[in-house]
Amino acid sequence: MPPQEPPKPTIADIIKAWFSKWFHRIRAFCMLAGAWGFIFSVNSLIGFRAGFEYDDGLVYSTPAFQEAAKDQLEAGSPDYWNAVNRAYTYERLKPVPWLTAWALKVIGFRIAFFLDRGPEGSDSLEAGWSRLADDIYFTRSDNEKYELLEKNRFVLYAGPSDAGIIQARKAGVTPLRINKSKTSVNPLESTPGKFSERYLPLSGF
Repeated sequence: MPPQEPPKPTIADIIKAWFSKWFHRIRAFCMLAGAWGFIFSVNSLIGFRAGFEYDDGLVYSTPAFQEAAKDQLEAGSPDYWNAVNRAYTYERLKPVPWLTAWALKVIGFRIAFFLDRGPEGSDSLEAGWSRLADDIYFTRSDNEKYELLEKNRFVLYAGPSDAGIIQARKAGVTPLRINKSKTSVNPLESTPGKFSERYLPLSGF
């Protein structure tokens, strides 16, 4: 005898299977949303913070410095920093550090930017980053950076500079090295692995 064909599913079977599939998907989504909500609430209540160096950390800022250099202003002067900060539209976003910062923000971390610059002319720059950055610090010295890291609830500091890694270690904050672009004009020394710190892969681009 030829093998019998399996019975064709009825409309009721099809509807039941459809509802069952979506029920499991919705339940899985609700479980993930609940887990995210719990993690976000805990991190927000505790007040965990993550700091990111801006220059060669979150952005490749060499084009902004090159644009400011055209005015032949004295490096480090208020007019110079005004020109650099207002040229922020020439900067290029670094995808991996940027995504890392957003991932931490999504789970409840407060994100801070650290800029080794003067604050002159930074209003547009700060407005442009207002969705990601909860705080923006313009630090003029390593000691100022150290005090900010120590006094606040920073648990992570990510940056390309050796000086930033040193201050994070001094403050008891976990350092994460962001690789510096080979074409950067940033004068801050960057020696990945010098302090046996972990590094962020693909962060040099």
